[in-house]
Amino acid sequence: MIVMKFGGTSVQDASAIRRVCSIIKSRLDRNPAVVVSAMGKITDELLALAEAAAKKDRQKMLQSISAIFQRHENVIADLNIANDPELEQALEKAQNDLTTIAEKIFHAGQLTPHLSDQLVSMGEFLSANILAAYLRTQNINGAFVDARDVIVTDSQFGKALPLFAESQERAKANLEPILRQKAVPVLQGFVGMDTYGRTTTLGRGGSDYSATFIGSLLKAEEVEIWSDVDGILTADPTLVPEAKRIRFMSFQEAAELAYFGAKVLHPNTLLPAIERGIPVYVLNSTRPDDSGTLITYNGIKSRQYIVKSIAYKEDITIITVTSTRMLMAHGFLATIFDIFDRYQTPVDLVSTSEVSVSMTIDQTGKLKDICRELDRFSQVDVEHEKAIVCLVGEGMKNTPGMATRIFSVLGDVPIHLISQGASEINISFVIDQKRLKEVVTSLHNKFFSGELDPNIFAV
Repeated sequence: MIVMKFGGTSVQDASAIRRVCSIIKSRLDRNPAVVVSAMGKITDELLALAEAAAKKDRQKMLQSISAIFQRHENVIADLNIANDPELEQALEKAQNDLTTIAEKIFHAGQLTPHLSDQLVSMGEFLSANILAAYLRTQNINGAFVDARDVIVTDSQFGKALPLFAESQERAKANLEPILRQKAVPVLQGFVGMDTYGRTTTLGRGGSDYSATFIGSLLKAEEVEIWSDVDGILTADPTLVPEAKRIRFMSFQEAAELAYFGAKVLHPNTLLPAIERGIPVYVLNSTRPDDSGTLITYNGIKSRQYIVKSIAYKEDITIITVTSTRMLMAHGFLATIFDIFDRYQTPVDLVSTSEVSVSMTIDQTGKLKDICRELDRFSQVDVEHEKAIVCLVGEGMKNTPGMATRIFSVLGDVPIHLISQGASEINISFVIDQKRLKEVVTSLHNKFFSGELDPNIFAV
């Protein structure tokens, strides 16, 4: 069997849902399970609804609820599935639940993490029920399966982690019987339930993670991630329009790209697939005949084409901690990182000297608190509006002259921090964000212009 995940743009309207149904139909012989995101922009609309409720703006809150359901009802009418009894029941439940959650936020005057997860999960609930209903009109036995009955998580609202053993028991009870009947289960992405029975979410973009996690539970032959892009590209096409599609990548390469900002995959997506050795395809639902990008354990290695892709992260902040006490001081670094840990702020890159440590972060919500604690034993300097640029490819570390090839392109661009050697497959550095397009374009011209290997790149 296989798992197919469809993103928000793939189910954003009636024509997109028809296209998705056609793709599913083409794979019925492979016994698919389907995971869907909310319709495009619905999660943002739900968060806007929450903001109105928290501000006690009842009129705007009710208008938002009405607009959200009107959009779904328009799609239902276009698909001619309004009379499906299971869908009617699901819509009634969704409307009651959403109104109840909004009222709770309104009376509390704030959006708590628990209420936020309940609220934003409604988008996936609606899209999954609509797709299941439409499949039934196309002679496909589509069955909505609530992901909360399958994916058990911890209680970190907004960024919950699935629990494998508990979820595997639920999958055997609630998913495997449907698949044995050759029906097509349709589940919400992004959504789970903690051990106390409360709705949780896996973080923005977590539908990809849901898909590979469900694939690992079911020991799937492969997982397909369907979106509106042709696959993983050599660079962000908004910066480099001539970016090429990568045909094959290793799990490690794709995971590094996801972590360092490539928008095609959620950073956690590949972990379950890596653990189970499940191939992952990244495909375009508007061009279903294209081969996309295949991610496997080994990928394809090439001594000539070491760099596979260039990723970046914007809105980066550099924190530099300087202290003469650091010299030969046991536990100094542990003290620093313990502060970041207490404030749940992950660090991306680190560079050290005899008396200073520079670190990059992309979450600044607790920056003042972190700096206050660091100030107690060191001098702290903070620089904003930076960007991380990351070149990824198998063999980067052991290829002579790679750093020279990279930095010779950059000319007068100031480099604030360099990370090389921590990973065998990437070289990362920090620049001023205003120079980002220039830098990425120059590097892409250096490594991807001219003739490329057609076994690795779509040329």
